Amino acid sequence: MRVNVLSYEPAGGWILYDYAARLAAALAPHVQEAVVGFSQMPGFDVTLHVNYACLRQVQVPGLHCTMVTHIDTPEKFALVQAQARAGIWGLCMSEETSRRLSTLTGVPRFANFAPPAMLPGERTRRTVMVSGRLYEDGRKNEAWVSDFARAFRPGDLLLRVMGAGWEARLAELIAEGYQVEHQPQFERGRYIDWLRSSDYLLYTGNDEGALSTLDALLYGVTPIVTAQGYHLEQEGDIITYATHEQLLAVAQGLQRELDEIHARRQRLSDWDGFARRHVQLWQGLLAAPAAPVDPAAAVQAVPAVA
Repeated sequence: MRVNVLSYEPAGGWILYDYAARLAAALAPHVQEAVVGFSQMPGFDVTLHVNYACLRQVQVPGLHCTMVTHIDTPEKFALVQAQARAGIWGLCMSEETSRRLSTLTGVPRFANFAPPAMLPGERTRRTVMVSGRLYEDGRKNEAWVSDFARAFRPGDLLLRVMGAGWEARLAELIAEGYQVEHQPQFERGRYIDWLRSSDYLLYTGNDEGALSTLDALLYGVTPIVTAQGYHLEQEGDIITYATHEQLLAVAQGLQRELDEIHARRQRLSDWDGFARRHVQLWQGLLAAPAAPVDPAAAVQAVPAVA
């Protein structure tokens, strides 16, 4: 199958050219040839007009489709109706529009092709801050911090630690691919900057509580802290736990939330799946005996430019 994705905007144009270029690139692995054209050209099985309003005459044989948007005047409706009656398929931006146009025109020749996002999605991660030095007696339960971090995929976590004694433990996480920022000495300016730009403050000690819990609440950062001392008396969004298992359950829940966000963003930016849907439609239409548009008939049915 050879496909001409016809842009009525010049190369480097605005949204419709970008759409044509993205779709042609996504189609390339699934068809014999996919190009961004700027006019109707012979030799293509499919011509997709990325702007229904610019298609007034079909000039080459083959299957013709249009991208349909903004049917908000009687003149625009009359045009898409004439196109549909001429055998041209309208690919709409929503199921509602495709259904309404099929009903109102009396020609069921509209399909739902809601496009993916034009901008690439950024991968979301969680930033977790730990504040406090370590002691030889292990009172801070630092092994729990490592276990909490390992409940995340390395690319989904940034761990920030301010305090002395963490070097060996953090080196293990870095070797496993986790991104870690460490400041052994307390620096007030960096402490505030790190805390403000973190999602969570993690505290694993069982020594009545950490004052950084209050700082986190003041800056809108969610503390994940042991269920003891004044941690139990604070107002605001706070996550408490009592056991190692409960802490790991918190981390696993946060990873599941990230997985759901990543899956949703993948669906919203799935140009490959979007292209394959086009190919499936076109294959079915080209296999039907009356699928290709007859240029002579279309010229008569589609209004000419005034």
